[in-house]
Amino acid sequence: MDAKLSHLLKGLTGVIFGGLALVVPAQVLAFFTGVFWILLIGAFILCILVAITAHADESIFWFLCSAALLVVGLVELLFPETMSLIFILVVGFLALYAGYTGISYALTRPQSKYLMVIVVIASSIILFLIFITYVPVMRSFFIMTLVGTISLVLGLFAILMGLSIKEGEILPVTPRTFIIRTCQIQINSADHNDGKESK
Repeated sequence: MDAKLSHLLKGLTGVIFGGLALVVPAQVLAFFTGVFWILLIGAFILCILVAITAHADESIFWFLCSAALLVVGLVELLFPETMSLIFILVVGFLALYAGYTGISYALTRPQSKYLMVIVVIASSIILFLIFITYVPVMRSFFIMTLVGTISLVLGLFAILMGLSIKEGEILPVTPRTFIIRTCQIQINSADHNDGKESK
């Protein structure tokens, strides 16, 4: 995917999710709770079926997986919306990932690189404090407000960075590419050492 389009899509996703988390937090939380239960029940049934049809030595592992999922379900029943909030934090982490790509691109700008990063951090903190101070309802959904604010600001920042990307401009390495390259270097170096030892 084109880097400019990628920044715009990530930013738009962050803005939509952040806006919904701030405006209708209860509905977003209910939606993620429903998705969580669907995935949990589906995974539990799948693990049971695999455990029944698998060999004796493998079925123990799948029964343990189903037991772990059952424990997760019990935790959700005893402490409602706990796992759903974790689910939402994972989505918030994806927004942070999108923001990181925007920040890594902003750091390539020699004139305003640190200023832009400081503005993003300051905007997130100030906007969050405004929401908590002047909108009492948001205090009841503290985590949703925090995740929504960060997603909204980083989404807008990613869109801004995407719009500023010029045709043919050299972009910094994305975190995913960096991790893949790092792992590949480690694998190659290990193979190289094995080759030396074999000689």
